[in-house]
Amino acid sequence: MAGWETKRRWVKEAFSELEANGYTISSGYTAVKNPERTKFIYRDSLWGGADLVGLGVASFSHVQGVHYQNLTEIDDYVAAIDSEKMPVKRAFRTNEEERMIREFILQMKLGHVHAEYFRNKFEINILERFFRPLEELTEEGLLKVVDDSIVLSRDGLLCVDNLLHDFFLEHHKTDRIV
Repeated sequence: MAGWETKRRWVKEAFSELEANGYTISSGYTAVKNPERTKFIYRDSLWGGADLVGLGVASFSHVQGVHYQNLTEIDDYVAAIDSEKMPVKRAFRTNEEERMIREFILQMKLGHVHAEYFRNKFEINILERFFRPLEELTEEGLLKVVDDSIVLSRDGLLCVDNLLHDFFLEHHKTDRIV
């Protein structure tokens, strides 16, 4: 079975081949031929704070500021559905800072984050708020701060999910998927 380094190399090679054939990489997971015509309305809305209802075992939802996770065992999940009960394992209401961090983390998956968006929506300068982790990731060559934006390098984009933990609130850094 291939390890993570091999898998990342394969994706990097695939992205390079796609770009050589006129595609644009629009996130760590997608490439499109014509980004002006091909829009990911659902993804872009979700990553800009829209509600999401997750269906299935262990799925996550975020609805009207409440973060949910469904039951994590299939038998429990099916029993709840069969009993016409919500299959929720845990839920908590998010505050403004948690919602800002959620949007920031989701937008990092696009490979670029515009600081102005967060100043306008949350009245916060993310370049100052996240200075330390951004500086460390810059030193590692995984991103750059260019003008008023954070731009991930190809290597940063390929391991973006591993980079996000440093931006969590302290009490969320020890949380695990249950």
